[in-house]
Amino acid sequence: MRKDLLKAARRGSIITYGELMRRHKLSRGRPLTEAIGEIDARELAQGAPGFAAIVVRKDTGFPGGGYFCDDELPPNLRRSKDRRTDPRLSSTEKDHILRQQKKIWNFYGKTPR
Repeated sequence: MRKDLLKAARRGSIITYGELMRRHKLSRGRPLTEAIGEIDARELAQGAPGFAAIVVRKDTGFPGGGYFCDDELPPNLRRSKDRRTDPRLSSTEKDHILRQQKKIWNFYGKTPR
């Protein structure tokens, strides 16, 4: 899965949850998010930004609401667990994602990995 995420990051593009589920035979929900989280944890440990912000819902083009339940987010962006399935994003949440995506694309596009 990291190879697919890295390829998208280097292209400056996004990848959908559905694409990753099909390619890696994962089901929706915890199996997929745990796989992405594990990869991101390894990236973050090496000083890289991770990939979660470029993994998006097909219908919105943004990550799902669960993205905003991460304890690592600033408190003003953090959602309660009961809102993790809500796909509607505020303008502040969308702006955060767009900034993170640019950070990912710049890092992986310029860093040989």
